[in-house]
Amino acid sequence: MITKKAEYAVIILAELASHPEGALVTSKEIAEKRKISVNLVVQLLSLLKEAGWTSGTRGPAGGIKLTADPSKITLKDVIEKVDGPIGITRCLFSDRPCGDRSHCSLRGIWSKAQQSMLDVLEEATIKELADAALSDF
Repeated sequence: MITKKAEYAVIILAELASHPEGALVTSKEIAEKRKISVNLVVQLLSLLKEAGWTSGTRGPAGGIKLTADPSKITLKDVIEKVDGPIGITRCLFSDRPCGDRSHCSLRGIWSKAQQSMLDVLEEATIKELADAALSDF
């Protein structure tokens, strides 16, 4: 399951990508505009910096900026950075079938659904989200 934290990380990156390249934005500005707590924005920015997608400058004229090409950051990348491996069901991460059954007829269906979801998340980029948000204005 994709957590709210992962959703917020995607939103934060899209917000940064919607500003001119190199523009500094404060965590407070992001929090207020996107209705996310400042503490959570700061926490997620640490993860995004660790991934090499953002950098920050301290001080009165400081802020955060996107340092990676938003067309190269996929939703799958961001979700996995925050939540770890994406799975629609736990059984896909195990070689053993669940319970005492030797064969699970659902496993193949879950596997196909999982791959379809991963394909969509791999194709969608932060740039696409930022562009869509800008066209809404």
